[in-house]
Amino acid sequence: MKKILLKIAITVCGLVAFTSANAEAPISFALQFGYAAPQGSAFEGEDLTKVGLGGDIDVLYHFEQLDYKLGVGLTYNTSFMFCGDFDYFSDLGLFGSSLYGVKGQWRFFNSKVSPYGALSLGLSQFSTPDVTISGFGQEQVIEGESAFSFGIRPEVGVEFGVFFLSAGYLIPMKYSAFEESAGNLQINMGFRVSLFDRN
Repeated sequence: MKKILLKIAITVCGLVAFTSANAEAPISFALQFGYAAPQGSAFEGEDLTKVGLGGDIDVLYHFEQLDYKLGVGLTYNTSFMFCGDFDYFSDLGLFGSSLYGVKGQWRFFNSKVSPYGALSLGLSQFSTPDVTISGFGQEQVIEGESAFSFGIRPEVGVEFGVFFLSAGYLIPMKYSAFEESAGNLQINMGFRVSLFDRN
């Protein structure tokens, strides 16, 4: 958890520094957070809880030639998914899912209220927690693992001025250290700050 929070803090500081150095450029940055639902065969057990929290940070460059409807840039997406196998008395654990990548976004209307579509591609990371299984007077600790894969995350949403609602789906992929696939569905709310007039 601490490592993930540190990554988020570093990313936020980097985006702020980047946008400050390019204050005259057609650049925007967004922060969104909300509900995350685990997806994929790694979470198919009926005895697993399926709830989590997710967030996303991006910085985009918007093209004047297309009325600033197209934006491309960098993104960092993350989810913390709470899971516990209560049938076998195992501890509650945090599964982590992250995407470090590039993002393209298209606004359909050049207005205050507009739907949009986006696609993020990059390096996806999935990590499992340490799990302690207890029973019959004994305890066994299964160490967590982390692995990487190619990540694909489509996103759709609606902007209302600086605020927006979105739904993003990190497509479940198989990772090198796991036999199962893992991804997540996020329903978020957020805001986008532009350093220029997009409308």
